[in-house]
Amino acid sequence: MSSTTTTPSTHAPPPPPPPLHPQTSLVNVKSSDLKTVSTNNVFVHFNSCQWAAHYPELREACTKNNLFLEKEPFKYKYKYIESVLQVGPTCGLVALSMLVDRKVTANEMLNIAKLSGYTGNGEMCSCKNMVKLVKEVFNLAGINNVTFELKIGNLFSSETIELLTDGAIILVPYDADCNHSPCLRNGHTAHWALICGILIDNPTESFELDANNIYVLCKHGKSKYLAIWKLADLDSSNKNLKEFSPKKGTDGSTYVLPDGGIGGEDGLCNQYLVFKGLNPN
Repeated sequence: MSSTTTTPSTHAPPPPPPPLHPQTSLVNVKSSDLKTVSTNNVFVHFNSCQWAAHYPELREACTKNNLFLEKEPFKYKYKYIESVLQVGPTCGLVALSMLVDRKVTANEMLNIAKLSGYTGNGEMCSCKNMVKLVKEVFNLAGINNVTFELKIGNLFSSETIELLTDGAIILVPYDADCNHSPCLRNGHTAHWALICGILIDNPTESFELDANNIYVLCKHGKSKYLAIWKLADLDSSNKNLKEFSPKKGTDGSTYVLPDGGIGGEDGLCNQYLVFKGLNPN
């Protein structure tokens, strides 16, 4: 009589769960609220920013910045603008291309700007030249129902706030920090952005003059995400554009600078373009 020996089967333990994505973050609104939905690696609580539920990009931006999570702003205006990422120093051209909904591409504008003598590599160091370029681009795109003008000073003002709440779009140069937010570097990191909306908080008798109450919604060529900055910070950055980057000035490339440099009356300092009549979303 033979006997058999049965070897017990073994099973490997289940693998550990994968680690969380390193860029995943959780924005808390209420400690009791555990329902979340992930968008662009950010968990947005279902109960956060309900007032912006119809504007996913705006809702995500407010959630990231911990702004207006549980209450609607006193007043706001927002126009969705599709992002375009820049290649090379073409931030102004890319911002203008976003403004015209890419009816004219940044590359097409680069060719126009070079032929017109506004730029060497894509840089736009003069608001007055930007005005000339806008005229050519609008003509090429068949845009004839939008008015625009060059403004000098008063970016942080009741006038600008009223323009933005009425739906105006502003194309503005400023100094960009490492995270692309406004900073003060004397113009050495000059960049262009579109202001495509405004958020107003804490209404008081003089809320327009309170730097902590006014936020602007911005798009620019170095990020696909909607940015939120204080209008007063952007104003200060715009006013500090005094000189062209010394680093770029010695990199061997050819740049077109106006008489008096970027800090002169033909440059960028304390200047911006206001557009009115763009179709709302």
